[in-house]
Amino acid sequence: MRKRIVTAIMIIGAGMCLAAGCGSKGKEGNQSGTSGSDTESAEENVFDYNVNDYVTLGEYKGLSVRYPVPAVTDDDVEMSIQDLIDENTTYNEISDRAADKGDYVNIDFTGTIDGEEFEGGSAEDYEFTLGQDEFLEEFETNLLGKKTGETITFKMTFPTDYDEELAGKEAEFTTTLNSISEVVVPEYTDAFVAEVTDYDTIEAYEEALREELMASAQEESSSAAGEDALTQAVENASVNGYPQALYDACYESTMDEYASFAEMFGMELDDFLSDFMGDEDIDSVTLSWVNEILVSQAIAEKEGFTLTDKEFEEEAKELAIENDYASYEEFLEESGKVSVTATLLRNRAINYLYKNANVEEVSQEEYYGEDSDLLDTEEEIDNTEAIILE
Repeated sequence: MRKRIVTAIMIIGAGMCLAAGCGSKGKEGNQSGTSGSDTESAEENVFDYNVNDYVTLGEYKGLSVRYPVPAVTDDDVEMSIQDLIDENTTYNEISDRAADKGDYVNIDFTGTIDGEEFEGGSAEDYEFTLGQDEFLEEFETNLLGKKTGETITFKMTFPTDYDEELAGKEAEFTTTLNSISEVVVPEYTDAFVAEVTDYDTIEAYEEALREELMASAQEESSSAAGEDALTQAVENASVNGYPQALYDACYESTMDEYASFAEMFGMELDDFLSDFMGDEDIDSVTLSWVNEILVSQAIAEKEGFTLTDKEFEEEAKELAIENDYASYEEFLEESGKVSVTATLLRNRAINYLYKNANVEEVSQEEYYGEDSDLLDTEEEIDNTEAIILE
């Protein structure tokens, strides 16, 4: 499971590995080019090189790739409808009664075994809905009937089939109930749809939803095939070294990405890397991203689809919307022009390679095969946030 999570993190980070203001930490030796010495020069000089000094392209047109035929199921539609309902669900904080199933609560908790805190057994301001089995049932049962501000201490025994380090052990938890909120879920009706969407009826909304989901699925499938093509193009190319500033920027952003995930899991970065990276070498992960950028850039220059200023602004604005930024300016300030440029060039290369590939259509099951469980990675990540989660 941990290997799959790392793979998903790499997929999330790929194409966005350059961050504004990266430092100059990186691997020594076995590279050529200039070195970024400080924040401003790193941002300004990352692309200050001739890519042909580093890359000799191999075969990149007519590559054989597989295209997972997109499909939209009833379950996909139901999940999107549930998302719409969740987005419009309200939480009304209350103080006149005790917590009950279905309430949304905020708690602090500290767990100990034999008087010592254990990893994943403590958290502050943790929010969840009682009765949805997010925690072990025995843990949640102790919160029922408690009021805001109450602190309770209780013991519980982990199931024998639980995590091998905790299975069958007795733990003591001290838990404070910070707040209780009633959850008001809207009814899925024509009136609700008309109020929160651009459609007047459920039928019209679901018809448009299926079209939107299919467009998204088609984009994901072509992107998957394009990613495969880019991987092949990198393998076919000869990459001789890399610009130090480019490597440094990718290295720093790689570490920032892992730090963000470590924080999300409530873990120290070193512990996260040890648990999830295993034998994976961060330098090799960084270098794979560097090589993708270099090869993408080389293809862009050879095929003449490098970015003009106008194209950069237009495509960056689209990227800002896709990533839910409030404005283009905020997106550019937070991500940095270097990062956005690298992402857009990589996306253009993927699109070009896909359009010029020999594409074989295959089913989703055939394409993903044994790796189909990658599709469940988000759920698995959610389930690792606290060790006492169900």
